[in-house]
Amino acid sequence: MTWEAGVRVRGGGAWVRGVAAVLAVVCAVLAAPPAVAAAEEDEAAGIIVLGVPGLAWTDIDASVTPNMWAMAGSGASASMSVRTIGSWTCPEAGWLSLGAGERAGGAAPRDAQCAAQSRLQAPVEDGAGWSVEDWQALVDANESFNYGARLGSLADAVAAMAAEQEAAALEAEAAGEPVVAPDPGACVAGIGDGAALAAADTAGRIAFWGPDLGSLGAAMGVCDVVIVDPGVVVGDTADEAPDTSTDYDQLGEDDIGVGSDEPTGALDEGEIEPEAASVRERAAAEADAAVGEVQAALPEDWRLLVAGVSDASAPSALHPVLYSGAGVEAGALTSATTGRDGYVQLVDVSATALGAIGAGVPATVAGAPIQVLPDATHSSASAVARGIDETAASQSVIAVSFVFYSVLSALGVIAVAAAVWLLCGPDRFRGLARTVCLAVAAMPVAGVAAGIPPWWRAGEPTLAFWALIAAGMAVLTVAASLPWTRRGARPLLVIAGTAALLIAVDQVSGATWPLHTPMGYTAQAGARFTGLGNYAFAVFAAAVILLVAFLPWRGRARVWGPVAIGVCAVVIVGAPNLGRDMGGTLTLVAAGILCCWKLWGRKLTVKAVILAGVIAFAVFAIGGFLDYLRPQEDQTHLGRFVGSVLDGTAANILIRKADAAIGTIGRPLTWLSLAALIGAIVIWRRRAPVRTDEVAAAVIGLSAVAVLGAVVNDSGIAVTGFATAIGFGLLAVTVGPRTDRARPATRDPAAAAPTSRN
Repeated sequence: MTWEAGVRVRGGGAWVRGVAAVLAVVCAVLAAPPAVAAAEEDEAAGIIVLGVPGLAWTDIDASVTPNMWAMAGSGASASMSVRTIGSWTCPEAGWLSLGAGERAGGAAPRDAQCAAQSRLQAPVEDGAGWSVEDWQALVDANESFNYGARLGSLADAVAAMAAEQEAAALEAEAAGEPVVAPDPGACVAGIGDGAALAAADTAGRIAFWGPDLGSLGAAMGVCDVVIVDPGVVVGDTADEAPDTSTDYDQLGEDDIGVGSDEPTGALDEGEIEPEAASVRERAAAEADAAVGEVQAALPEDWRLLVAGVSDASAPSALHPVLYSGAGVEAGALTSATTGRDGYVQLVDVSATALGAIGAGVPATVAGAPIQVLPDATHSSASAVARGIDETAASQSVIAVSFVFYSVLSALGVIAVAAAVWLLCGPDRFRGLARTVCLAVAAMPVAGVAAGIPPWWRAGEPTLAFWALIAAGMAVLTVAASLPWTRRGARPLLVIAGTAALLIAVDQVSGATWPLHTPMGYTAQAGARFTGLGNYAFAVFAAAVILLVAFLPWRGRARVWGPVAIGVCAVVIVGAPNLGRDMGGTLTLVAAGILCCWKLWGRKLTVKAVILAGVIAFAVFAIGGFLDYLRPQEDQTHLGRFVGSVLDGTAANILIRKADAAIGTIGRPLTWLSLAALIGAIVIWRRRAPVRTDEVAAAVIGLSAVAVLGAVVNDSGIAVTGFATAIGFGLLAVTVGPRTDRARPATRDPAAAAPTSRN
């Protein structure tokens, strides 16, 4: 099959060498180390972690909580996601997650006001020490959640450090070398009932436990890591929720946001109206008094970390982390698990406690040590204001997300019908159908752009958000309908080009726009803080496929132009310092190869599909392995996944992601995907076969993104829905109605002329 410039793609060594060179470039970029956010802190003599369930940024006030207010300015701070199992985290789950260094759930029912999981029992003392009562029930409960949480990993890691030190001392003594005495305080102590859950080892045993802060001095004298529960839950009400007997977890299956980027978008059943602010203020003041007492007893070479370790009720929110003491400068906090300044996760607190005393972080701990970003302008007021703003942003996103997905799905179904009409229907209303296709394709692009202005700060955040969406849709629709842009593939190039450019610029500039939009990720969900979310990936991948297929390539550019765009797109999606999307990398490489294969006039065979899959997996595996070879604190989740494969724990991750993907079936974007399938069948029956390589390449590439993306990403059918939203209508507008349909016969004017009579 010849092209416009007479160029053919031929097999042979040149093509193979070109592909090999491209793979080498992609793998090299994927292996490039991410930007280093901060240097690790020096070790301290010890660390105290004081957890306050329910503590929010709005609770920290100069008059109500003066100790925490001062600590926010003199130390470093960040907003923390406490997401564990389910869409909100109650105290029992929060304390267990702190001790496991992984998302863990409680054994008690998780009601809307966390009343059941706030009733924590004191450990049982025997002649040999203390142990958590019913520890096995907690272990059994967590075996059902597929997160692989190993309760007690924090205490076991410290004990492992002690064993290594003792072994090293014995080895040095036997060799006649200088002996370094083992650290006598290599253990974890707990103060308070909740702290007992975090300080226990994998057998449920606690090295030292005290009921209240009166035992703090003794605890610091025994152990270098001390977990403190002051016995305060900062909540809006002192009453219990109406239903405290139902376990809303149902093993995590009832929480639609578990394991995915999608928030719930609705308040949880059983929630009751909050009481007066004085209830919360009294609890916050009591917690602040405990902070002051710990600060007074803190040695100069120790550190103090204060954290809101859980929610007090549904819905969830971000919580503050305040860090001060030996070697900690004023500024913001970050961690390798978030990759974003000012954000950390609950599991990072466990790794931080280990790092502070020089203990290694085991593979069972999912977090990474918190790092300080020094800032000379840091103050209490700025830290609290930023935390409040970040919390408001994340909650505003959840408030609009479900409606956004529902509206997009409903409009998308209409757009699919309009596309079918445009391609197969009569001439009537064709202009309207075209406009509908363009407007709906512009909606997810407008969703990405909506993150640029801080809409959540408006007096009516929801109204401001929808105004931005409507404006974005209108601007793109008009831009694609101007006299010089409305013909041929130009409307597609305008909207798809805008989508790809927006997302590429965002990733290169630090991925700041999608953080607070339904197209991105919500910080409090804890699934992703930076890089490319699954929804934005679907839009980006579909846009790239359309650009590759319909850009007016000439000559040899038809070969290397698509390859260049594909390489850049894969780097943006998969590079550790950019998209960090391992499922997206696999999907885009395979879809891009199949798209180019058809664009170059090749027949799509089973062998070609297998080859595309092998190359995609090779890029994924090589990039992941090179990422795994970097230090653990520098690894992205791609490298950590490779590590889980090597240590045999990957099954839990795959099962969890599969459960999450299956759980997306039945949500709003399911109906858009189903409508697209029906529409495609109708169009195929009426318009088949596909007549050009460009259209065939686009159809194959988009189908690969929709199907493979849904299989390998935990957002499941939502990936298909977003790819459909932007791709289906744009492809229909570009193809347009058939031009070879039979037209009504017209009379020949000459034949119709009356004959003259003689």
